[in-house]
Amino acid sequence: MRSLPSPAVVDPVAIAGTFADAAALAHGLTTSTGVMMAFFDRTHRVGWVNARYAEWFGVRPEALVGRTVAEVYGDSAYALAAPRIDMALAGQPMRYERLLDRPGDGPRWISVSLHPHRDTDGRVLGVFACSVEVDELRRTRDALDRSLQEIAIYLENSPLAVVEWDRAGRVRRWGGQAERMFGWSAAETTGRSADELSLVHPDGRSAADASLQALLDGRELRNRMVCRNLMRDGQAFHCEWFQSAFVDSTGSTQGVLSLGQDVNARVEAEEQLRHAANHDALTGCHNRWHLVQRIERALNRARCEGSRLALLYFDLDRFKPVNDRHGHATGDALLRAAALRLRAAAPEADCIARVGGDEFVVLLADDRSPAAAEALRAAMAQRFREPFEIGTLRLEISASIGIAHHPEHGDSPDALLREADDSMYREKNAR
Repeated sequence: MRSLPSPAVVDPVAIAGTFADAAALAHGLTTSTGVMMAFFDRTHRVGWVNARYAEWFGVRPEALVGRTVAEVYGDSAYALAAPRIDMALAGQPMRYERLLDRPGDGPRWISVSLHPHRDTDGRVLGVFACSVEVDELRRTRDALDRSLQEIAIYLENSPLAVVEWDRAGRVRRWGGQAERMFGWSAAETTGRSADELSLVHPDGRSAADASLQALLDGRELRNRMVCRNLMRDGQAFHCEWFQSAFVDSTGSTQGVLSLGQDVNARVEAEEQLRHAANHDALTGCHNRWHLVQRIERALNRARCEGSRLALLYFDLDRFKPVNDRHGHATGDALLRAAALRLRAAAPEADCIARVGGDEFVVLLADDRSPAAAEALRAAMAQRFREPFEIGTLRLEISASIGIAHHPEHGDSPDALLREADDSMYREKNAR
C-alpha cells in the first residue's frame, strides 16, 4: 500500500489511489481468510458477507445479502443470537460459542465475535460478526472436561486415600477417603507438608520422606511403600502407598500422586502369622524352627569372630504327675510359669525356645567361658527348685539341665542340640 501524501501537499489523485488500494486490500483479506465475516444492520438484516460465510451455508454471498438473520439461521438459532446482536448494537462487544447447523453437515460448534460498527459521530450503525469453526476443538475440550469430571468423581469416591503433592512436597489435593482416614479436611491440609500435619509415625518418617523425595527429584517415576501413619488424634495405623510422579512434556516433575489404602488389619494378620511361625502358642517362647535359625546365625558369627556359644537344655522333672493329677489346664499354666521363670533367670539369653512338651532350650550366643555357662546352669537349677504358685496350688518340681559348648561339642545346630539333650539325660539319670 502506498503511504498517504504529506499534509502540506494535498493531491486528490494520490488520495483516491490510496483509498482504492485500501479497498482492494480489504477485499483480498475478507475473501481469502478462513474467518466467516458478516455485517448485520440495526434491523438484524444481512448487509454483507464474505465468501467463507456464504460457503458455510452452501450459497453464494449475494444469496444472503438483504435477508434477515432469522431467515439465514432459522428461528431456533436466531432466538439464541438475537439478544447478543442487540447487546452489540447497544455498543457492547460480544464473544460466545454456539452450535449452528451447517446444511448437509449437521450442527457444528462456532466461536462468534460481535463488534459494534460506529459512524464518525459514534453512533452504532450495525454489527460486524466474525465466526470461526471450533467444532473439533470444542468437542475435544468437552471430552477432556468429561474425562476430568469422571476422574474427579472417581478420586472423590475412591476407596483409596488420594493425596496430590506439589513440587515442594505440599498437599495440593486431599481426597474424601483421605479425610475419613486421617481426620483432616481438605481445607486444613492444602499447602501443608506431611511433617507439618504429622501424617507419618516418627519411626518411619525418614523412609517416607525419602520415598516422596525420590519422586519429586525425578530419580523414580513410581514407587510403593508400607508405613505407619498417624491420624489427627495420634492413633497409628499401617497404610500402603502407591505413588507416581507427574511429569510434563519436558520431563520435569510437577508433583506426585499418592494413593493409599488402610492395611492395618493385613499387617497385624501378617505379624500374627510371623509370630505364630516363630513362637510357641502356649508359652510365647520361640519354637524349635526359630531356635535352629538363631543357632545357625550365632555359629556363623562365632566362626568369623572366634567367639563361643552354649546351649542349655531343660527338662521339667515331675511335670507329668502334675499334669496327670491336676489336669491339662494346670499343666499348661505351669509351663507358662516355667517360661516366665526362664526369662527372668536368663535375661542375657539370645533365645529361649520350647522344643517339646516340657522341654526348653536356652541359647547363649556370647558364652564368655565354660565356667560362666556352668554357673548359670547351677543358678537356674536352683531357681526351679523353688515352688510354683498355680492358682491355689503350690507345686514343687525341678529341672534337669544339659549343656553343650561350641566349639567343643560341635559346629552345627543338630550336633549342639544332640549333645545338650544327651547331657540333660545324663544329669537326669545320675540323680
